Amino acid sequence: MKIEITILGLLMEENLYGYEIKKKIVERLEDYVDIKFGSIYYAIKKAVDNGWVKRVGTEKEGGNPERYIYQIMPSGRKYYKKMLKQYFEHTMIHFDIDIVLMFLNSLSPEQRESFIEDRIEMAKEKITDIRVKIEEEEKLPEDRSHIHIFTYLENHLKAELSWLKSLKRGEPGTADSDA
Repeated sequence: MKIEITILGLLMEENLYGYEIKKKIVERLEDYVDIKFGSIYYAIKKAVDNGWVKRVGTEKEGGNPERYIYQIMPSGRKYYKKMLKQYFEHTMIHFDIDIVLMFLNSLSPEQRESFIEDRIEMAKEKITDIRVKIEEEEKLPEDRSHIHIFTYLENHLKAELSWLKSLKRGEPGTADSDA
C-alpha cells in the first residue's frame, strides 16, 4: 500500500517516468522509506493493469532504452484518495524500533546503556539532517506539501530523544533493569 500511495501521489503532481519516480523518492525521503527500484516498476505495472495510470508518451535519450511516461487517470485519483483515507483510519502508529524496545530488559545494564547512548546520538544526527531538509524546502517557491513528512519525523525524533534521555536517567515509567 505504501508504494502505491507514493507512486500515485507523485503522479498526482505531474507525469513522470519510472526513474523520475525513484529519483523523487530518494530526493524527498532518502533513508526514511525503503522502496526498492524493482518494486516501483512492479507497482507501476499493477497501476497500469488496474487502469489507475496510463502511458502517455515515451522519451529517449541517446543510446538509452526508451522510457515510458505515466499519467494518473481519474480512477487512479479516486483510488489514491481512498487509500489515503484507509491508511489514516487503519494504520497503527508504530516504528521499527518498537520490537527492540519490547526486549530492552533482556540486555545487560551495560548493553542497555550502550544501546541508549548510540540511539541518542543517532536521533540527534537525524534531527539535524531533517532540520536542514526542512530549511531547504521552506526556501522553495513552489508547493511544499511534502514538507509535512519531514516535520512529522522531526517531531517524532524529538519525542524519542526526550524519552531516551529519561530512560538513561532511569526515570519512572521507563524500562527498569530486569523489571
